[in-house]
Order: sequence, then C-alpha cells, then structure tokens
Amino acid sequence: MKIIVADDSSFVRNIIVKSIKTNIENIEIISCVNGKEVWDCWDEHNPKWLVTDLLMPEMTGQELIKKLNDAGKNPNVIVISADIQKGTKEELEALNIKHQINKPLNPEKLQTLIDILGGA
Repeated sequence: MKIIVADDSSFVRNIIVKSIKTNIENIEIISCVNGKEVWDCWDEHNPKWLVTDLLMPEMTGQELIKKLNDAGKNPNVIVISADIQKGTKEELEALNIKHQINKPLNPEKLQTLIDILGGA
C-alpha cells in the first residue's frame, strides 16, 4: 500500500512516517512538504491514502484536496491539523475527507491513525 504524508514540519512528518512504518507492514510512504509536492507526484505514485496537514506553504491541504477532487482522483484523506475551527471542519466535510485527527499528536492519536490505515 502506498501513502503520501504531507506536512511542512519535518518533525511532525517524521513522527507520522516512523509510527506508520513501525506498525504497518508492506507499506510505501512518500513524504512531501506541501500540497504542491503532493500534486506533482500524485500520478507517479497513485497512493491509496493521503495524510495531510492543512496549513502548508505553496498549496494548502484544502487547496490540494479540492484540486485532487476536481481532477477526479477522489483521494482517501486523513487530515492531521491544529486547525479545528467549525468553518474548517465544515469545509473538510464538503471536500469528502475520510478522517480528521487534531494536533498536537500523542500516542493515542497516532494509534488512531494506525488503526485507520491498518484497516484500509
């Protein structure tokens, strides 16, 4: 299974990648620092899941998800973000995201991520 993890924080990205690789076998993870990098490599990798932050430079998570949806890619998305405003949640629901996990990450939230991806 292929997954793209996008977060402009290398610290957060590394925590997510390490947690996934430690707990799920036969997984390929592509790391990106923003939505533009994800968009540029999407067709090459055709991932089953996108795990993304929202607030990133060059292209935000919302812009990326909308662009992927508009292009007919219909991604399975898990948003990991500190932005928990009501308007943001409503916007994400309209974009048909699968799951949202709020930052800061802790062991329980990482386990939720593993459970979602492991059951995929």
